[in-house]
Amino acid sequence: MKTKKSHLIYFLATVLLLLTLIGTERMALGQLSSPDYTSKVPKFVFANILAEQENQLKTNPLMIRFAESRKRQANDRFRPVYHFVSPESTLNDPNGLCYWQGNWHLFYQGYPPEDPRQHWGHAISKDLIHWKDLPYAIYPGPERAVFSGSSLVDGNRVITMYHGTEVGNMVAISDDPLLLNWKKTTTDRAAIPLRTEAKFPLPYSVFDPCIWKKDSIYYALSAGRAPKGPGGRQVATSYLFRSKDLANWQYVHEFVENDRFTLINDDYACPYFWPIGDRYIMNFFSHMSGGQYLLGDYDKKNDKFIVTQGGKYNFGPAIPSGVHAPSATPDGKGNVIIIFNMNPGKPTGEWNQIFTLPRKLTLIGKNEIGQEPAGDIESLRGEYQKVAAMKLPANKEIVYT
Repeated sequence: MKTKKSHLIYFLATVLLLLTLIGTERMALGQLSSPDYTSKVPKFVFANILAEQENQLKTNPLMIRFAESRKRQANDRFRPVYHFVSPESTLNDPNGLCYWQGNWHLFYQGYPPEDPRQHWGHAISKDLIHWKDLPYAIYPGPERAVFSGSSLVDGNRVITMYHGTEVGNMVAISDDPLLLNWKKTTTDRAAIPLRTEAKFPLPYSVFDPCIWKKDSIYYALSAGRAPKGPGGRQVATSYLFRSKDLANWQYVHEFVENDRFTLINDDYACPYFWPIGDRYIMNFFSHMSGGQYLLGDYDKKNDKFIVTQGGKYNFGPAIPSGVHAPSATPDGKGNVIIIFNMNPGKPTGEWNQIFTLPRKLTLIGKNEIGQEPAGDIESLRGEYQKVAAMKLPANKEIVYT
């Protein structure tokens, strides 16, 4: 005869078994809840009218905090004056450079002090030289941290695609005047996940993406490296995806062909694939060799990038003091604007890494890229003296005061 205690033990054991079976089933279906990656950084919703946004920014707690931080750090004599650095803490790769409604927008991996996982920081400029801080743009969740990616101006909106750590590549959209409000196309998963439900290895890697549009279809490049070189050694690889709705993506194939310019153990991190002149350029970062580019033609029928030339922005190792990751965007005139971050050569204290001055890349020959400063560089000059053409006499010192 069973006692009340026996009935209770039997009941609890049955409940435990049911919970275990339910948990096992949910795990098999990939439905177990992910860790809560909600950011501890204050997040705000802004108006969709420019004047109202500007008024909101005047009293926004993050903007006030940034201004106080910049004022405090201005006493550091080694902190750059006109190269962009984070308003607080450190920063990493520049991301999503684009031109939208009268402003250049630059995003970057920021590390908020109360939650030092990467969030996308945000700044705007009229001239690519003088930058104004804006609140953090993209926050973690469902991803653990917001890593590198690019932006696409698509009619009346801007689309960003970036790597969300531990889940895969994410997509977010904004359409307000200052790109302050962002909505992710998937809120409980990655647009391109790191793994599938089936227990088979993926034929591609999911890493830093870039995005473009062709014939009403969105394309995305996910880059990295794979053991496909001589003797199974790692070489740079790139993988192409396409989508009609930005939420569901289909893998196509490897994208880059005829790359004879990168080295064993290079990789295509932080790729930016854009037209330049009548050709195409893919700027990227190798964790071994630093900033580089590939130049070639876009075979739109077969969706392949046929490379004919390549080059480096950095000669020597990427670290220390090397040219790091790029962020690039078309200038609307057939050229490409590009900004890099620079790895530190010495300890820098609270702040770390700076952004280069912007460069304009032009096609000056079939296989030759030209570089020149971009933006209002002249505005950084102080008083100057103009010296007219003259004849210099031999063996005589000429002094100007």
